[in-house]
Amino acid sequence: MKINRFIISAVCLAVLLLSACAPAVAAPEPTVQAAEPTTTTAPKTELLVYSGAGLKSAMEEIKKTFEKDNDVVINYVYAGSAQLLSQIQTSGKGDVFIVGSQSAYKVINEKGMAEESHLVAHHTPVIAVPKGNPANITSLQDFTKDGVRVILGDPKSNAIGETANKIFAKNKIEGVDKNVVTLTSTVNEILVALKAGNGDAAIITKDGASGNEDVLDLIEIPEDQNIDQIIPICVLKNTTSHELAQKFVDFVASDDGKAIFEKHGFAPYQP
Repeated sequence: MKINRFIISAVCLAVLLLSACAPAVAAPEPTVQAAEPTTTTAPKTELLVYSGAGLKSAMEEIKKTFEKDNDVVINYVYAGSAQLLSQIQTSGKGDVFIVGSQSAYKVINEKGMAEESHLVAHHTPVIAVPKGNPANITSLQDFTKDGVRVILGDPKSNAIGETANKIFAKNKIEGVDKNVVTLTSTVNEILVALKAGNGDAAIITKDGASGNEDVLDLIEIPEDQNIDQIIPICVLKNTTSHELAQKFVDFVASDDGKAIFEKHGFAPYQP
């Protein structure tokens, strides 16, 4: 019995000795996954463009085309010319200015805030009436008839309002003011009011009526009585992206840009 215990003890001791002498097995090193390279996209250059509200349909298509071809973001401020001029002067920011008449450009140019302008398209005034012409408007003189409800742009706010006043003055037509039921901040608001049945006659622009032929009738103003407006565009002197701003202006004033305006009812300007 003692011999068996001795043998067992000896075997156990031998196993322990062999374990102690065996080389240690190194633990596997943790695998470190290489970080994938990260790519950062540089932010696109942005242009801030002040645009007359009546030009919106054409300017939105201009935006899509120019952004696609130039990897840039175009941000618009749409408003009447007076509001645009005020914002430009107050903020001191912006790259491009485009508006419905040369008189608005003249103001900002005289303030030393604009570079040379380029002429794009005609913004021609026209008489607009609800479909069927229920008030039987045939001429500018009819704006003075008793009971006729007249809608005009505010001459202090937008180019078409200022031009309408000049047209009445040019033709020595007095008494329109008594019939004015609405003065609007933008040419687009004239259309909204007229289509809603809030008036019998208005002066808008031909391009503004484009797409509304089902609800409006247009009456041409004879050329010798009318005052045509020409749309100017220019780079603002406060621009921080002059080269790109100039490229945008050049595109709008190019044959391709004018063709876009023509699609939206504007007659292209031809020098």
